[in-house]
Amino acid sequence: MLHKDLFEVMARLKKDNHPFAVATIIAVKGSSSARTGDKAIYDSSGKRVTGYIGGGCVENRVGQTVVESLADLETKMIDVNLDSDDMELGIPCGGMMTVFVEPQPEIPTILIRGMGRVVEVLSQMANTLNFKVLIQTQEDEKDRYDSADEVITDPLDLDKIEAKVDYFILATHHRDDHHQSLSALNHGVPFVAVIASQKKAGLIRNHLIENNVSDELMANLHSPAGLDLKAKTAEEIALSIMSEIVMHRNSGSGKGLGK
Repeated sequence: MLHKDLFEVMARLKKDNHPFAVATIIAVKGSSSARTGDKAIYDSSGKRVTGYIGGGCVENRVGQTVVESLADLETKMIDVNLDSDDMELGIPCGGMMTVFVEPQPEIPTILIRGMGRVVEVLSQMANTLNFKVLIQTQEDEKDRYDSADEVITDPLDLDKIEAKVDYFILATHHRDDHHQSLSALNHGVPFVAVIASQKKAGLIRNHLIENNVSDELMANLHSPAGLDLKAKTAEEIALSIMSEIVMHRNSGSGKGLGK
């Protein structure tokens, strides 16, 4: 298969937000049916989707490494011995190859509900930080979010959203924010952020407690949203919220690096 065709498959997988890995032969010693530069695409289960890097013994060995690579989100480099006398491992070619495995993980999805300048900047920042961005807003606001992957103008229903939502930001100041927070937590959204005052955040927490939300799920609520940057402008508020999300995604401490 031509590399051009491989790139088309990669583009489709990225568009559908399916995790995959690219395996590339970077060195061959001795006899081998594959050549340096040959590539194959593997899915998240370690099964080859398309491309060619050798026979079944190579595919299986690389497939195991793909699963590890996607789990660790780290590139891997493995040597595959083709000089085995064990026929169960495949046809002994008499060579050795080195394969580089590069994971392409699923892009995290962020759902932002609301309208106004803060939401506009959140959408732009999230796009820049390589999130899949969903916006739920009013019909007359939908043209403001060119950086979003999808704009939803229907009433918000998490059951109808096909994508797995990793981060949910409520920037509405609506009367139903407490209901939306409860719904998101019950749907298993691991990070639910609500832009709110300390008083409103307390009322939302009280509502969740009254509805028997467990301590484990309560830990997924972040309200008031954002890090303490003493933010004043819409841009600074959006920055504080996205900073908290990046900190959560990367398991950071939020402390200054010079401290």
